[in-house]
Amino acid sequence: MTTPQQIRTLLVLLLAVFTLSARAATEPASPKEVVEKATFGIIAELNKLTPEQRTEDEVRRLVTTYIVPAIDQEKIAMGALGKYWRRATPEQRQQFIDRFRERQIRTYSGAFKAFSGEQFTYEDPRFSPDGSKALVKGMLKQTNGQEVPVDFRLYFDKDSNHWRVYDAVVAGLGMVKTYRDQLAQRLQNSSMDDLLNELANEDNAGDEKTEELSAAGTDQGNS
Repeated sequence: MTTPQQIRTLLVLLLAVFTLSARAATEPASPKEVVEKATFGIIAELNKLTPEQRTEDEVRRLVTTYIVPAIDQEKIAMGALGKYWRRATPEQRQQFIDRFRERQIRTYSGAFKAFSGEQFTYEDPRFSPDGSKALVKGMLKQTNGQEVPVDFRLYFDKDSNHWRVYDAVVAGLGMVKTYRDQLAQRLQNSSMDDLLNELANEDNAGDEKTEELSAAGTDQGNS
Protein backbone atom coordinates (compact mmCIF):
# COMPACT_ATOMS: atom_id res chain seq x y z
CA MET A 1 0.00 0.00 0.00
CA THR A 2 1.26 3.44 -0.94
CA THR A 3 1.66 5.81 2.00
CA PRO A 4 0.98 9.58 1.90
CA GLN A 5 4.73 10.17 2.30
CA GLN A 6 5.50 8.07 -0.79
CA ILE A 7 2.86 9.93 -2.79
CA ARG A 8 4.37 13.29 -1.78
CA THR A 9 7.83 12.03 -2.74
CA LEU A 10 6.54 10.86 -6.12
CA LEU A 11 4.88 14.22 -6.80
CA VAL A 12 8.09 16.07 -5.94
CA LEU A 13 10.06 13.85 -8.32
CA LEU A 14 7.52 14.37 -11.11
CA LEU A 15 7.62 18.12 -10.58
CA ALA A 16 11.41 18.08 -10.80
CA VAL A 17 11.29 16.09 -14.06
CA PHE A 18 8.77 18.50 -15.61
CA THR A 19 10.86 21.50 -14.50
CA LEU A 20 14.01 20.05 -16.06
CA SER A 21 12.11 19.23 -19.25
CA ALA A 22 10.81 22.79 -19.50
CA ARG A 23 14.30 24.18 -19.01
CA ALA A 24 15.68 21.86 -21.67
CA ALA A 25 13.00 22.97 -24.12
CA THR A 26 13.95 26.64 -23.68
CA GLU A 27 17.72 26.11 -23.51
CA PRO A 28 19.28 27.62 -26.65
CA ALA A 29 21.33 25.39 -28.92
CA SER A 30 25.07 25.78 -28.48
CA PRO A 31 27.12 27.53 -31.20
CA LYS A 32 28.41 24.17 -32.38
CA GLU A 33 24.90 22.74 -32.51
CA VAL A 34 23.69 25.71 -34.58
CA VAL A 35 26.44 25.17 -37.15
CA GLU A 36 25.99 21.40 -37.21
CA LYS A 37 22.22 21.65 -37.61
CA ALA A 38 22.65 23.97 -40.59
CA THR A 39 25.33 22.01 -42.45
CA PHE A 40 24.50 18.44 -41.45
CA GLY A 41 20.80 19.11 -41.95
CA ILE A 42 21.13 20.17 -45.57
CA ILE A 43 23.66 17.41 -46.32
CA ALA A 44 21.27 14.78 -44.96
CA GLU A 45 18.54 16.11 -47.24
CA LEU A 46 20.85 16.21 -50.26
CA ASN A 47 21.86 12.60 -49.70
CA LYS A 48 18.20 11.60 -50.06
CA LEU A 49 17.95 13.16 -53.52
CA THR A 50 18.84 11.60 -56.84
CA PRO A 51 20.93 13.73 -59.23
CA GLU A 52 17.75 14.47 -61.19
CA GLN A 53 15.98 15.67 -58.03
CA ARG A 54 18.84 17.98 -57.04
CA THR A 55 17.48 20.90 -59.04
CA GLU A 56 18.35 24.58 -58.58
CA ASP A 57 14.97 25.22 -56.96
CA GLU A 58 15.25 22.26 -54.59
CA VAL A 59 18.78 23.14 -53.44
CA ARG A 60 17.70 26.74 -52.99
CA ARG A 61 14.77 25.57 -50.85
CA LEU A 62 17.11 23.53 -48.66
CA VAL A 63 19.53 26.43 -48.27
CA THR A 64 16.64 28.70 -47.29
CA THR A 65 15.41 26.10 -44.80
CA TYR A 66 18.68 25.14 -43.12
CA ILE A 67 21.36 27.76 -43.77
CA VAL A 68 19.57 31.11 -43.89
CA PRO A 69 17.86 30.87 -40.44
CA ALA A 70 21.25 30.40 -38.76
CA ILE A 71 22.59 33.67 -40.17
CA ASP A 72 21.96 37.18 -38.85
CA GLN A 73 21.32 38.89 -42.18
CA GLU A 74 21.37 42.43 -40.83
CA LYS A 75 24.61 41.99 -38.89
CA ILE A 76 26.38 40.49 -41.90
CA ALA A 77 25.04 43.25 -44.15
CA MET A 78 26.29 45.87 -41.69
CA GLY A 79 29.74 44.29 -41.66
CA ALA A 80 29.85 43.99 -45.44
CA LEU A 81 28.96 47.67 -45.99
CA GLY A 82 31.23 48.93 -43.21
CA LYS A 83 31.21 52.74 -42.96
CA TYR A 84 28.72 52.97 -45.82
CA TRP A 85 26.04 51.35 -43.63
CA ARG A 86 25.90 54.48 -41.46
CA ARG A 87 25.48 56.66 -44.53
CA ALA A 88 22.63 54.61 -45.99
CA THR A 89 18.98 55.43 -45.40
CA PRO A 90 16.72 52.87 -43.68
CA GLU A 91 15.19 52.02 -47.07
CA GLN A 92 18.61 51.53 -48.65
CA ARG A 93 19.72 49.36 -45.76
CA GLN A 94 16.72 47.07 -46.14
CA GLN A 95 17.22 46.83 -49.88
CA PHE A 96 20.85 45.93 -49.35
CA ILE A 97 19.95 43.28 -46.75
CA ASP A 98 17.53 41.73 -49.26
CA ARG A 99 20.08 41.84 -52.10
CA PHE A 100 22.90 40.53 -49.94
CA ARG A 101 20.68 37.74 -48.62
CA GLU A 102 19.91 36.73 -52.21
CA ARG A 103 23.63 36.71 -53.00
CA GLN A 104 24.33 34.43 -50.03
CA ILE A 105 21.56 32.05 -51.07
CA ARG A 106 23.06 31.85 -54.57
CA THR A 107 26.56 31.26 -53.18
CA TYR A 108 25.50 28.52 -50.77
CA SER A 109 23.16 26.96 -53.34
CA GLY A 110 25.98 26.69 -55.86
CA ALA A 111 28.29 25.14 -53.27
CA PHE A 112 25.78 22.57 -52.02
CA LYS A 113 24.49 21.71 -55.49
CA ALA A 114 28.03 20.57 -56.26
CA PHE A 115 28.17 18.53 -53.03
CA SER A 116 29.55 15.06 -53.68
CA GLY A 117 30.30 13.44 -50.34
CA GLU A 118 32.51 16.03 -48.66
CA GLN A 119 32.60 15.77 -44.87
CA PHE A 120 32.44 18.49 -42.21
CA THR A 121 33.87 18.19 -38.71
CA TYR A 122 33.69 20.83 -35.99
CA GLU A 123 35.55 21.53 -32.77
CA ASP A 124 33.91 22.66 -29.56
CA PRO A 125 33.29 26.42 -29.54
CA ARG A 126 35.77 28.93 -28.22
CA PHE A 127 34.03 31.74 -26.35
CA SER A 128 34.97 35.39 -25.90
CA PRO A 129 35.83 36.47 -22.32
CA ASP A 130 32.30 37.75 -21.71
CA GLY A 131 30.70 34.71 -23.36
CA SER A 132 28.72 36.78 -25.88
CA LYS A 133 30.63 35.58 -28.97
CA ALA A 134 31.92 32.21 -30.11
CA LEU A 135 34.19 30.74 -32.74
CA VAL A 136 33.41 27.28 -34.13
CA LYS A 137 36.43 25.99 -36.02
CA GLY A 138 35.69 23.36 -38.62
CA MET A 139 37.28 21.32 -41.37
CA LEU A 140 35.90 20.38 -44.77
CA LYS A 141 37.41 17.15 -46.03
CA GLN A 142 37.06 16.88 -49.78
CA THR A 143 36.65 13.61 -51.65
CA ASN A 144 40.28 13.80 -52.81
CA GLY A 145 41.44 13.94 -49.20
CA GLN A 146 42.32 17.62 -49.22
CA GLU A 147 41.19 19.51 -46.12
CA VAL A 148 39.94 23.10 -46.07
CA PRO A 149 39.45 25.00 -42.79
CA VAL A 150 35.95 26.44 -42.44
CA ASP A 151 35.28 28.55 -39.36
CA PHE A 152 32.09 30.25 -38.18
CA ARG A 153 31.79 33.30 -35.95
CA LEU A 154 28.61 33.59 -33.90
CA TYR A 155 27.16 35.93 -31.31
CA PHE A 156 24.38 35.39 -28.79
CA ASP A 157 21.24 37.26 -29.81
CA LYS A 158 19.43 38.13 -26.58
CA ASP A 159 16.25 39.09 -28.41
CA SER A 160 15.79 35.67 -30.01
CA ASN A 161 17.72 33.75 -27.32
CA HIS A 162 19.74 32.03 -30.07
CA TRP A 163 23.29 31.93 -31.32
CA ARG A 164 23.50 33.53 -34.78
CA VAL A 165 26.23 33.37 -37.40
CA TYR A 166 27.66 36.75 -38.39
CA ASP A 167 30.71 35.68 -40.40
CA ALA A 168 32.34 32.66 -42.02
CA VAL A 169 36.03 32.19 -42.74
CA VAL A 170 37.00 29.73 -45.49
CA ALA A 171 40.68 28.88 -45.96
CA GLY A 172 41.59 32.03 -44.04
CA LEU A 173 39.36 34.35 -46.09
CA GLY A 174 36.61 36.07 -44.12
CA MET A 175 33.35 36.37 -46.00
CA VAL A 176 32.41 39.74 -44.48
CA LYS A 177 35.84 41.30 -45.01
CA THR A 178 36.01 40.02 -48.59
CA TYR A 179 32.64 41.56 -49.43
CA ARG A 180 33.48 44.76 -47.54
CA ASP A 181 36.65 45.25 -49.60
CA GLN A 182 34.79 44.61 -52.86
CA LEU A 183 31.86 46.87 -52.02
CA ALA A 184 34.06 49.68 -50.72
CA GLN A 185 35.88 49.69 -54.04
CA ARG A 186 32.62 49.89 -55.94
CA LEU A 187 31.17 52.60 -53.70
CA GLN A 188 34.18 54.87 -54.15
CA ASN A 189 32.82 55.88 -57.54
CA SER A 190 29.14 54.99 -57.14
CA SER A 191 26.23 55.98 -54.93
CA MET A 192 24.33 53.53 -52.77
CA ASP A 193 21.40 53.64 -55.19
CA ASP A 194 23.76 52.85 -58.06
CA LEU A 195 25.13 49.87 -56.15
CA LEU A 196 21.65 48.57 -55.36
CA ASN A 197 20.67 48.84 -59.02
CA GLU A 198 23.83 47.01 -60.06
CA LEU A 199 23.16 44.22 -57.56
CA ALA A 200 19.58 43.94 -58.81
CA ASN A 201 20.77 43.68 -62.41
CA GLU A 202 23.32 41.03 -61.44
CA ASP A 203 20.61 39.04 -59.67
CA ASN A 204 18.37 39.26 -62.73
CA ALA A 205 21.22 38.13 -64.96
CA GLY A 206 21.80 35.22 -62.61
CA ASP A 207 18.13 34.24 -62.83
CA GLU A 208 18.27 34.26 -66.63
CA LYS A 209 21.43 32.14 -66.65
CA THR A 210 19.87 29.65 -64.23
CA GLU A 211 16.80 29.36 -66.45
CA GLU A 212 19.00 28.73 -69.50
CA LEU A 213 20.97 26.03 -67.71
CA SER A 214 17.77 24.40 -66.43
CA ALA A 215 16.26 24.45 -69.92
CA ALA A 216 19.43 22.94 -71.41
CA GLY A 217 19.38 20.20 -68.79
CA THR A 218 15.74 19.43 -69.57
CA ASP A 219 16.44 19.26 -73.32
CA GLN A 220 19.34 16.87 -72.76
CA GLY A 221 17.20 14.71 -70.50
CA ASN A 222 14.52 14.47 -73.19
CA SER A 223 16.90 13.75 -76.04
